[in-house]
This record gives sequence, structure tokens and C-alpha cells, in this order.
Amino acid sequence: MAELIARKYAKALFEVAQEDNNLQPIREELNFIKEALGENENFKKLLHTPLITSNEKKDIVKNVFKDTLTNEVMNFLYILVDKGRVNHIEEIVKEFNVMADASKNMVEAVAITAIPLNKERLQKLQVQLSMASGKNVKLNNEVDESVIGGVLIKMGDKVIDGTLKSRLGHLKQQLSQVIL
Repeated sequence: MAELIARKYAKALFEVAQEDNNLQPIREELNFIKEALGENENFKKLLHTPLITSNEKKDIVKNVFKDTLTNEVMNFLYILVDKGRVNHIEEIVKEFNVMADASKNMVEAVAITAIPLNKERLQKLQVQLSMASGKNVKLNNEVDESVIGGVLIKMGDKVIDGTLKSRLGHLKQQLSQVIL
């Protein structure tokens, strides 16, 4: 449900941003808001509390962001406050970023490995993924020691599991099916 709400609001703002040819500035402002809320838990709680009216919340938002946001983004925040959707801002920003990347034929991907990949290997993997997908892949590396070895790639809604853990799991399953 939250994903549906986020997609709906992100799409509406995305269409406005494309129409006004302001995609990148709006994207930057949304990411700024997301960071501000992430860094200040009290501010986030303040915007979520039902004890404060929508008008009071809008005044707070205006005072906090008055010099940093365009009218489009400020009005968008007002709509989120009025509709009680401020608690979905992180998901909305994420969906907006996905839409903005897709409009530029870009996709974000994560390579999960047991140890950090060096810059050269990360670039090589990024080029391979770009060639295979036909998109401009922006690849990040995350470390998860449970991977043991190999790499797990998450690109959009696709998962490519080339981990040793996965291979051992498949081998275990195959061996358990062998009848002696």
C-alpha cells in the first residue's frame, strides 16, 4: 500500500518536473528534504504527530525550508501535509529518483560482496551490467560477510545471485534429492 501511495505522488511530481523542465533541481531538493528528515528524528516526529494541525505543520515546513525550496516542491510538501502523507516522503523520493533515472535510461544497482570491491573491479562490473542491460548502470558496492564469496547484484527489480552461498545452497538441494 505504501509503495502505491509513493508511486502515485512521485509520478504526479515527476510529471510536473518534466513539464517545467526542472527534473534535476526538483530531484536535488527532494533528496535534500529526505536527508534533512533522516538527520533530524525530532523534526520527522513533529511532522507525523496528529497533535499539530495541518496549518501549523505547513508553517513549520515553510519556516524550515523557505530559503531552500522552489515553489513547486514547497507546494508538494503542503499537499503531503494536507493529505497526511508526509510519513511516505522517503518512499516518494525513492520512486521519484527511479523515475528520473529511467527517463535518462539509467538504473541504480547494488553489488553485495563479502569484501569491498576495488574501484577497477567495480567499474568493470558496471560496464558489464550496462552492456547486458542496455542501460546506464550506476553501481554501488555493499559489504555483507554472510555472502562468503561471489557477488549478489540487485538492479531495479532484478536480482542476479552469483554468490558462493547460493551455489552451496543449490548443491545442498541437489545432493538431498539424490537417492542412494
